[in-house]
Amino acid sequence: MFYKNWMSYIKDDTKITRIATPGSHNSSTIRMNKFACCQKDSLYEQYEHGLRMFDLRIKADKKGRLFVAHGLVKGIPAEEMFRDLKRILDESNEFFIISLQTYMNQAIGPIRLSYNSNTAEANRLIRKYLNPEKYALTDVSDIANLTIGDLRKAGKKYVLINGKSEYDFSVNCPFDYPWAADVYGLSPEKFSKVIFKYFDEVRDDSFFGFQTQLTPNPGTENGWLKWPDDLDKMIRPYFSQIISDIASDPLKLDRANIIVGDFMAQDYMKSNEILSLNLLKGIVKDELREEYAMAIGR
Repeated sequence: MFYKNWMSYIKDDTKITRIATPGSHNSSTIRMNKFACCQKDSLYEQYEHGLRMFDLRIKADKKGRLFVAHGLVKGIPAEEMFRDLKRILDESNEFFIISLQTYMNQAIGPIRLSYNSNTAEANRLIRKYLNPEKYALTDVSDIANLTIGDLRKAGKKYVLINGKSEYDFSVNCPFDYPWAADVYGLSPEKFSKVIFKYFDEVRDDSFFGFQTQLTPNPGTENGWLKWPDDLDKMIRPYFSQIISDIASDPLKLDRANIIVGDFMAQDYMKSNEILSLNLLKGIVKDELREEYAMAIGR
């Protein structure tokens, strides 16, 4: 199936920070309540839809057990999430970007919330399920010049990104993932124009996670009472235009890398739009361009 191996169509000399790659925001929030659920599909199902970047946030309960987190909401056990990652790694030779972090401290008005993580348990799960000695990319000293061919030769399947390098085999890899409440709380009409400012701010030596989801935030145009799936219905009609605007600007097209959003595996629309950028970038193998284009309806 094309979406399980689309990276095999990419030329060996392509820098990995320049491949247009579908990813997901709050990737493992499956089965959370409507307030917190940003993806209704498992990580494996997202992989089947072409996603290669997973935004994973965890927290520990009072007994030290790890769960997926979205703020105060506790999701599936982290072990279930890791089992899904293992299933992907066992059957795939694709390369994945895995961002793993303790859910960040947050403020809701005067309320300050902080979350803890059981690092030892996270390390146990990484070693049990991700075979990091074999598959984890840990040398990211020259990430801007690393090619997909380099990874294929080395047999590396993922990079585990953590800003504090707090987990075994995790790295503080350059990764721009900009977000601001006053931007992501805008109406879709305004949002779909303002977000391009982030292309001017991204570093050339980093992965760039371009977030396309709207977010409920108090004091913004979206307010606090809309659910993520409501907001996705609002922004979804603008998604193709967002990608078209990237495609029409040479600088944006060059810098387009990881493009994420909510409910990314609802259908193949978002993946197809993102993957179409690789044709325009000229990084699809010449002998496979027609096959690649047909697979995504181009």
